[in-house]
Amino acid sequence: MQDGVFHEADHIAFSRRRFIKSFGLAGGMGLMLNNLPVRASTFSSWFAPPNLEFSDRVLVLVRLKGGNDGLNTIIPLNFLSQYHNYRPQLGYKDSEMIQLNGELAMSPHLSKLKPLWDEGMMKVVNGVGYPEQNYSHFRSADIWSSASDEDVQVNSGWVARYAEHIYPDYADNPPTDPPAIQLGGASSLLFTGEHNSKVGFEAFSGQQILDILANGGVNSLTDLPDCYYGDQLKYLRKLTNNTYRFVDRIKESYNNSSSTIEYTADDGFALALSAVARLIKGGLQTKIYVVELDGFDTHANQLTQHPELLNRLGKSVSDFYADFKGTSFEDKVLTVTFSEFGRRVAENDGPGTDHGSASCMLAFGSCLKGNGSLGAYPSLTELDDYENFVFNTDFRRVYSTLMTEWLCLPDPEADQILFHDNGLPLTFGFDCVAIPTSVNQVNVDPYKHSATYSGGNIYISYSLPKATMTMIEIITASGKSILVERPANKTPGDYIVSISAREKGLTPGAYFYRIRVTGRDLQGKVMVY
Repeated sequence: MQDGVFHEADHIAFSRRRFIKSFGLAGGMGLMLNNLPVRASTFSSWFAPPNLEFSDRVLVLVRLKGGNDGLNTIIPLNFLSQYHNYRPQLGYKDSEMIQLNGELAMSPHLSKLKPLWDEGMMKVVNGVGYPEQNYSHFRSADIWSSASDEDVQVNSGWVARYAEHIYPDYADNPPTDPPAIQLGGASSLLFTGEHNSKVGFEAFSGQQILDILANGGVNSLTDLPDCYYGDQLKYLRKLTNNTYRFVDRIKESYNNSSSTIEYTADDGFALALSAVARLIKGGLQTKIYVVELDGFDTHANQLTQHPELLNRLGKSVSDFYADFKGTSFEDKVLTVTFSEFGRRVAENDGPGTDHGSASCMLAFGSCLKGNGSLGAYPSLTELDDYENFVFNTDFRRVYSTLMTEWLCLPDPEADQILFHDNGLPLTFGFDCVAIPTSVNQVNVDPYKHSATYSGGNIYISYSLPKATMTMIEIITASGKSILVERPANKTPGDYIVSISAREKGLTPGAYFYRIRVTGRDLQGKVMVY
């Protein structure tokens, strides 16, 4: 069977809605934008709230490593006879299933999630996948991590590209808090950037998390022999620990909070989620967390293995949201599961299931404002040539929705990061809105900036509330960037720069200016007469 070979070998036009939305948020710039063919790369955050400084939303990604069997996670009630025919041993009895609505049921081993569904804190995305499904764990995981097409090799992850977009001078002037954190699992392509070998912070086990928080580093600097070898070992450990530049802030945030409940699952996955909850409640400004639950490659023994994994998932996610109950973060944390692929529809002799295609994604959080499902469940009567589901929702459309509607990145910028125009956002129930962290931030933007034209010169004025790397550009109507000031570290204060229109070859017309500072872009418009 082809799947055995795979297993052995492996073991963009703008989105219409977001484009129109950007006009509404841009306000007075609508007329100029209507007359300017500005390409995607020139758009930036003037028509969305500043992503990191004004938003306290958090995205938690849960990787179900190994290829989760979506058909035994969420069961289609419209195809029950086909379901039982394909899975005489693995299929759940009708009486065992947890009915969610008239179309879907859930595995009985996810019973801990039923209260979240009932409270409007859970949604299901059906039939998620991508064209030309690759059945290799490694390659398909890379596709999901990089957001590339199946036949395109990309060596960076979409989470890292997002962070590099928010922090364009990440290597030289990193943020105080890590933009993304992974807890559990091996080093991920998700955190490999285009310009930085690693972006954010990674810890590879629950115990390592505790060691880092206890010792301020991966390796202890005290438990060493009193000799030359000990001195050399200490030096090497220091070098290793220095790669964890964010440890102090992570430790401070962790110690600033506590778990309000006792997590019922005693495992590394529960430990990782409880640590994430403490970091969020402790004030860490990280926007994306990745937590891994391994073991979903269920070629055999699925009757015991898959139920146990779903039980652990249900318990820990339920406890995770109970941990936020009654806090200011109750509606600020969105959790979404993903896996590199689903499983084949028909069971094997294992009994288990082989590598498949489309699967489901689960979303959790009170921000969803109601339960439900997105996308039609794939048909069990119209399978592909490998007896797999035919996907109907591209996973990059889900990612795009998370970036534009949850993290408030303008759609053209999300398209760049994901290499695709991903169309209209999915209707999870949330929308991009400003979430200020204080009253002062609502009324006063510390980064003041403006531009005027007079006597043949453009004058750009701006204020820096803190020391930061700064670069200034002029953007032409065709999308060309003209460098005004090269990147340089600047101290807090007021600045003004003069640009000669004639020297820069600027003919009469409309232009944009862009001031790039750490964490955001400042943009505006100016007319040359």
